Amino acid sequence: IFLLGCIPAFGQQTVGIFLNDPGSFQGYTLFGNNETTYLIDNCGKVVNTWVSAYRPGQSMYLLENGNLLRTAEIDADFDAPGGLGGRFELFNWAGELLWSYEYASSSLHAHHDIAPLPNGNFLALIWELRSEAEAKQAGRQYNGPVWSERIIEIEIQGTNQANIVWEWRL
Repeated sequence: IFLLGCIPAFGQQTVGIFLNDPGSFQGYTLFGNNETTYLIDNCGKVVNTWVSAYRPGQSMYLLENGNLLRTAEIDADFDAPGGLGGRFELFNWAGELLWSYEYASSSLHAHHDIAPLPNGNFLALIWELRSEAEAKQAGRQYNGPVWSERIIEIEIQGTNQANIVWEWRL
């Protein structure tokens, strides 16, 4: 038990929450701060970091092969509800950017969450701007355009390329 605890002699806490009691989940914590994504242990010791040129989006996953799949927030002229993103990035364990892809325009913009799939693809949430005519045709009773949801499945291809293999639109 002595060797399993967080003992200052074995490593110094560097970041994260400074409480590790019996109720704590046993494992690692993955989080982003500014342009850096951290993987820490329960003692707050940094296990690995990945540095991007972009602030983190609101979702990141450590994949089974050790790669990091994350969303990133780009600067864009975008006037939709919250949850900015617009970019996806894949890093290897050593921190090398393997793949990146921007999914953002004046009418479509990635946001909030992604979900890795067993086939190597991932799902992403997208804001989609619908015109007033489209919204009214779908039953909207208010004037003006509306931001709607789209879910896409992305297949990573090449360095900065992707294939949309499936989509669902609200």
